[in-house]
Amino acid sequence: MALWLLLPVNRAVAGEPPMAGIDVLRQRLATRLPDTTRLRLLDRMCYLLRSEQPARALPYGEAAVSLARTLPADEQDAPLLHSLLCLATCYANLSNGPEALALISEAQTLARRLHDVDALARAYTSQGSIYHERGDSTTAWRHYRRALQLVSQAGVTPRTRMRLLGNVGSLFFYRRQLPQALHFDSLALALARRASDSTAESTYLSSLATYQMQAGNLPRVKRLLTQALAISRRQHSLRNQAEQLVLFAMYYIQTSEPERAEGAAREALRLARRSNYLERVQDAYSILSAEAAERGDYRKAYEWNQHYVELNDSLNNRATMQTLAAAQVSSEAQERARRLRLLTAQHDEQVWRSRLLAAAVAILAIGLAVAIYLYRNLRRSRSALAANNRALEKVSAELRRVAVSKDKLYAIVAHDLRGPVTAFAGVTSLIDSYIAQNDQVGLARLPALVRQAADSLNHLLDNVLNWAVSQTGELECRPAPLLVSDLFAECQALYQTTAAASWQHITMAAPPGLRLLADRNMTRTILRNLVGNALKFMPSGGHVHLEAGPDPDDPGMVLLSCTDTGPGMSAATVASLTSGPAPGDEVEPTTRTTGLGLGLALSRAFVHRHGGTLVIQSRPGAGTNVTVSLPMAK
Repeated sequence: MALWLLLPVNRAVAGEPPMAGIDVLRQRLATRLPDTTRLRLLDRMCYLLRSEQPARALPYGEAAVSLARTLPADEQDAPLLHSLLCLATCYANLSNGPEALALISEAQTLARRLHDVDALARAYTSQGSIYHERGDSTTAWRHYRRALQLVSQAGVTPRTRMRLLGNVGSLFFYRRQLPQALHFDSLALALARRASDSTAESTYLSSLATYQMQAGNLPRVKRLLTQALAISRRQHSLRNQAEQLVLFAMYYIQTSEPERAEGAAREALRLARRSNYLERVQDAYSILSAEAAERGDYRKAYEWNQHYVELNDSLNNRATMQTLAAAQVSSEAQERARRLRLLTAQHDEQVWRSRLLAAAVAILAIGLAVAIYLYRNLRRSRSALAANNRALEKVSAELRRVAVSKDKLYAIVAHDLRGPVTAFAGVTSLIDSYIAQNDQVGLARLPALVRQAADSLNHLLDNVLNWAVSQTGELECRPAPLLVSDLFAECQALYQTTAAASWQHITMAAPPGLRLLADRNMTRTILRNLVGNALKFMPSGGHVHLEAGPDPDDPGMVLLSCTDTGPGMSAATVASLTSGPAPGDEVEPTTRTTGLGLGLALSRAFVHRHGGTLVIQSRPGAGTNVTVSLPMAK
């Protein structure tokens, strides 16, 4: 018998809101405060209550949005953007999708105006969550995909990336695409650990356990749940413990351990009741009822089932009441807005009557009309000038991005063409050597070597040209499964002629069937840079060895290493190379294109695009080892 939990779309566990902090905020809001301080406190109240008590959070969110709209025009956009997103979350948690989507749409307009990439990514993520909750996975994926296109840009916070990746994993799980779900949840877990966010780490460990349980990988399920439960107990998070114990109960059912399953379910029931986590109470009732029926204790099974039915009715009623409360709050807000418009109209009418009385003095009336006319013209001129300035800034930024991308592409083309051209130079060296030695066998091999070098150059030119044509701006990373042995063989064939010219040797070792999940062109560029640099600085008779294998410290990564018997480098040289342009920074052509600087900078940037690392180990006279980690294809 298998029981499965329906994972929520937004798996960031909020936990119990700190009631002491809420009371302090409520007391401060009852005092006289500046508008900016009051707005910040209203947003904070809405944020704290949005997950557990969205109906209570709604009035604070509405008040924050109304207050933000009254701020001066030049100070309004950023606070209003934050308030709109927080209020949209409340409506989404109350299942009021239309109102939430309307608020998010307004927030997106402000985010684009402010060039706030993080807020725009959060908005797309929230839209995807709402459509996922409705069961419209196609529309949800369309919004998630837009958010995924933004998360690699500077300015997007790790929390936004983490929430998006977790939601995408949940969507793939909903679609029964377990490999993809495991991949995205693993990325979210890595971000949570990198940010030291224990609550999120516990949540994603639970999610991965659910996916592994669906896949039938039960030993992995127990390890993941044990880690998640340990974190929740350290944090004294009763709600998380209840949820993870329910998962443990389902695990024990799968492993045919009914006594442990019942014990876990009873402990989950106790903690869920203490934390008023009614959804997990309902799950515990369901498991206990099923276990009692499995033992043949049908009276107890009936009692547990009655508790389940009663709680289910209560939850349905609560959801209905929350929806009605939200509708009431929305209606009250609309009524307040209507009254405000009425009072404003009455005020305008009184002002107009006062102006009519003052118009008795003809000269004053004419002067007032001229002043109003000039003021309006001035405002129009200022608005037009501001709009022109914004358009000019946008075009200038776009031109700068295009120029940087173009320079980057030119640098890559120039750098990668050096390998095959060097191969042709190696052939000419071989010709001189064979003639000097009167080596007829070597001379007979020259046509094959020339064809090999020409084929390699032609193949590289095709790759570079196809890559350049496919790009419209920033170089895109398109991961796909790649066989490591094929990549090694291709790189070996490319540099075989150059190596033979200097009596150098290239060997490789890769486990059969080992695959990467990486961009083909970027991975080729990384390997070409590593092997090309090794051959360039290695004396005649040297040896370059390529080796690949799974990362023992991270099962989801593959280690690619390039080891040479060259002269090696000092610690200062290694430090200068590793302290160059940071991974992910813009790489621009410099005067160092004849050395290691650009090649390693490109390699580090491409490795970082895949979430990996590049490590250099070298000593003078002891050769050099460069190790790269890239994601493994599942």
